[in-house]
Amino acid sequence: MRSIKTLDHLESFCVLLFAVAVFIWKPGIYVASGLICLYLILRTTIETEFRNTLWNSTLTKLSLGMYAVGLITATLGAETYQDVAWMARKTLFLPVVVFLAFALKRQINQRLAMTGLVIGFWIATFITLWDYNWQLSFGSRMQGPWPQGTWDSLLGLFFIFIVLYLARIRHTYRITLLCALTATMAFVMMLLAGGRAPWLAASIGLSIYFLLFKQNKKMVLGLLVTGIVITVIGLTTLQDKTQPIVDRLASITNTTTNESNWIRLQLWEVGTLHLTEFATNKPLSLAFGGGSLSYDAKQREFFKTLPFDPNDRQRLYDYGYPTGDTHNTYIDNALRHGVVWTTLITLYLIWLCTRLSWRYIRSNPEPAILLIGLLVMSMFYTMVPHFATFFFVLFVALLQTRSVACKTGTEHS
Repeated sequence: MRSIKTLDHLESFCVLLFAVAVFIWKPGIYVASGLICLYLILRTTIETEFRNTLWNSTLTKLSLGMYAVGLITATLGAETYQDVAWMARKTLFLPVVVFLAFALKRQINQRLAMTGLVIGFWIATFITLWDYNWQLSFGSRMQGPWPQGTWDSLLGLFFIFIVLYLARIRHTYRITLLCALTATMAFVMMLLAGGRAPWLAASIGLSIYFLLFKQNKKMVLGLLVTGIVITVIGLTTLQDKTQPIVDRLASITNTTTNESNWIRLQLWEVGTLHLTEFATNKPLSLAFGGGSLSYDAKQREFFKTLPFDPNDRQRLYDYGYPTGDTHNTYIDNALRHGVVWTTLITLYLIWLCTRLSWRYIRSNPEPAILLIGLLVMSMFYTMVPHFATFFFVLFVALLQTRSVACKTGTEHS
């Protein structure tokens, strides 16, 4: 009995560590994930009931099955053991999914996860603004504790999550106020981070949610009025602050003179051409990838063979290309890990959030909305497998947990 109690404490510690690490401690993601794997091994060894429940779970079978598939396909496409090691490390989010599904059945763990997330967010926000001398430079790229790219994608997912969490069920007045303040600040930080893909993802996902699934006329009207008021104030009193945001948003459709947009289009074209080359001459590379890390060298060699205009080639070189990153999850995964794994992991994430059932989506639409955010951002960033995937599965697990149906205590069945 004492050993079970100790494992309960380890479970809660892992939840808290994982949640806090999301915003402020990059190595903590791997530390927490490693502890989670240790916890799952220990608990299945010691507790028969937990072991039986775990292995009778479809979620467990699919998640750990996908982890094994990743290692197999990585091995088939690898040139060095580092390729397999990289895949093993980056896809640890799959056993984490299993852990969270069981751990978050306990209310104490739900509270710890949300407390860790919110506290971590505010600490990260304070550190970021302190580093920039509290200057709110809208329209630029403010980097947080995480590197640029990871930071804005994290904020994009978190903003969608916290709005969905706030709208999902009724909370106490204090929790509602705290979530509202956190959502507002997350929106501000997302604008300061400057990534356009998170803005687009949040706009599409939350619009679908409130128009299709949360048809509350008072809420929609309130959001509409709030949006109009903010827009009017932004375009008049605060125009010097908001104009850079408007300009950056408008730049999304500029595919010629906007360097970032032009670069992405070229990277997508090069990646697609390389996939075509794989399909023609290297079918095994098409199926299983060119190696998680080994692909970088292959990309450089392939780029040399392309008949690029010298000026365009120089623009890409000035950008730093070839870097290995195509700024597109689907193309990048197909090149590195193969179309087999890319297809299966995409289907897995869709299943995780929707159970491939419209009835499930209707009764629990929040994970599907967050998935839309991930899929949209994945068009412009490499999100899977990535640290962002670790954030994503935590947010999904919290949205899938309905507090009103959870029980306290140590129940895991």
